[in-house]
Amino acid sequence: MIDINIYPRYPQFEDLLELYPPQPANKFLPEWYKKNKISNKLNLFGPDKEHPHAKNCPAIQEEMLNGIVLPAWSDIWIDMKDNEVNWKTTVGENFFIPNWKWIGSHNLQQIKSMNLNTIVNFGILKLFSPYYFSTPKGYGLSFRDVFYHHRKDIRLLPGMVETDIWHEVNFPFEFTQDITNQETKFIIEAGSPLMLLTPYKINEKYNLKLNKFNDKFYGKQKKNTSLMFSISNKWFNYKKLKRDML
Repeated sequence: MIDINIYPRYPQFEDLLELYPPQPANKFLPEWYKKNKISNKLNLFGPDKEHPHAKNCPAIQEEMLNGIVLPAWSDIWIDMKDNEVNWKTTVGENFFIPNWKWIGSHNLQQIKSMNLNTIVNFGILKLFSPYYFSTPKGYGLSFRDVFYHHRKDIRLLPGMVETDIWHEVNFPFEFTQDITNQETKFIIEAGSPLMLLTPYKINEKYNLKLNKFNDKFYGKQKKNTSLMFSISNKWFNYKKLKRDML
């Protein structure tokens, strides 16, 4: 187990860290995930045969339940019209910190040919985080958008940061909407899920091996499939059994 430390950049930002603390991802489950059930007891007979919801997908479960969610630290207002953009981070009205800004940008030359959904002739906006991030030597943090929350405003660009040596992390973003020659207004609400943080081991060595069909490996996977079906596709049970076998 490793420690992930998050520090306010300035004493004034301690309140934000207390009001909107980063927490495990399972504390920020979206409504669609909470209202649908994992079908551990399937109805396999009759006209009402169940079709398991996407929530049953083990890959989606792992994505939803692991990592740390960083919430928005303020209401953020975005107003775009005629290829111009205005923004306001309301918490900024309560702080006076010289040379500190809540939102900045990268110009068009910095994002050339990246095909991002940005404002014409402007560039891309980025959020300046009021926090520093620190991990033990040899570990970094992956930052990525909270995809399964299906936000309809912005999509933050993913990145992997060696937070054992680099502690300042800011968040460029593109827009999810069509912003071409139309007026667009929206608000990112304080406390709403903003980014997902997961630790990774820096400079982890690995070999990529592409193999021909292998009877032995196929037989192993066939047994895995039999085990999975024998316990009615109960993924958590299967996962525990397989982990115990390793």
